[in-house]
Amino acid sequence: MHIYSGPKIQVGVVGGSGYSGLELQRLLKKHPCVELKGVFNSQTAKNLVPTDYQVVFLATPAEVSAELAPLIYQAGTSVIDLSGAYRLNDGDVKENYTTWYGMIHPSLELMPKAHYGLVPWMKPFESGTFLIANPGCYATAILMGLLPLLKNNLILADSIVIDAKSGTTGAGKKAVESQLFSEVDGECLPYKVGIHQHLPEVKLFSQVIGDYVIDPFFTTSLIPTRRGIIAGIYAKLNHGKKELDVAHAFKEFYQNYPLVQVNPEITREGVSLKKVVGTANTHISYSLVGEKIYLFSCIDNLLKGAASQAIENFNLIHKFPVTTGLEHLEAII
Repeated sequence: MHIYSGPKIQVGVVGGSGYSGLELQRLLKKHPCVELKGVFNSQTAKNLVPTDYQVVFLATPAEVSAELAPLIYQAGTSVIDLSGAYRLNDGDVKENYTTWYGMIHPSLELMPKAHYGLVPWMKPFESGTFLIANPGCYATAILMGLLPLLKNNLILADSIVIDAKSGTTGAGKKAVESQLFSEVDGECLPYKVGIHQHLPEVKLFSQVIGDYVIDPFFTTSLIPTRRGIIAGIYAKLNHGKKELDVAHAFKEFYQNYPLVQVNPEITREGVSLKKVVGTANTHISYSLVGEKIYLFSCIDNLLKGAASQAIENFNLIHKFPVTTGLEHLEAII
């Protein structure tokens, strides 16, 4: 347990009624270093006075975050944005958002300030005011499994296939017919095949962080459970690469990060959503068969895929241990 004797850090949340926003509030209320001073919805956010807060979390749709983030950041308050509004900050950014988010981005000038907050892969934060782009849930699960392989040149970039499946909370609370219980129960429903908005995020940060240009096959499916993501990643090994090389890569990059569990064997326990849902952890399991690797990366889409990763970024900004405020989380089994 982290012991903190300083003044509580004043934080606010915009978008407190959505699934991620509710989880975020639950975590912030138990964080030993935080006073949750205000919670707003998208409509009442105009009443937010940024100078009253040290950090504001935006659990809002991308178009709302794109409008609010500049007002908060320019007032000298750090922003941790759980939407996709500031993730695609390289290349033709204007075209990125038109194509993948269907929006004309109103604050492109802020893009160079955005830090992509994939913990533990980002660079250390200095002091100051920050704009953190919390990664997408699919992108988090995929990159956590993929980046060690890319960084150590273990797989052929043109061989990657990603098959990711998510519980229904990943689509948010909006009433949509395709997400009704009667539509989802007993099904495994592919959607946005090859065109999901997290695909350019995976490609961008495979290059920025992993030093690899990739263009994977990418499928996303809805499964009849409330929460959790299981991302299957399949690829061919580079010539001469062995199981020892893969084990070394995961140890090298995650040995000092307590919120990941790596299992060099695919077992029922290792890929069970019940073992990871309710926690801030990433569970990675893999097996090598000849010159192929089969890897599964599992997270809770509302926690490591959203709220708890936002807390990790908050902790890093303030130089707290990364697990501060997350120690009490346990699997929902």
